Amino acid sequence: MSDANVLVREDADHPLVGREVIHCGTGRTGTVGTVLVRTAKATARTIRRTAHMRPLHGSGGEWPADPRELEPLRHLAPDMPAGAR
Repeated sequence: MSDANVLVREDADHPLVGREVIHCGTGRTGTVGTVLVRTAKATARTIRRTAHMRPLHGSGGEWPADPRELEPLRHLAPDMPAGAR
């Protein structure tokens, strides 16, 4: 489908925007900067969602990812022993 037939909008309310996440397929970690939604003009059907990631530690450039493949990163508290809840 050509770009002329597609609407692109930002999903500012996506629950991962601004969160630190891990990309399950690659193990890369980053912060979700934005999620873009591509919709077919003729049918209003969502074609694709793309999360735009920023690396956590300045290690490399930004990259796109499927938001369905992302999970929030959980940090262990430094004073909490492993296995504690």
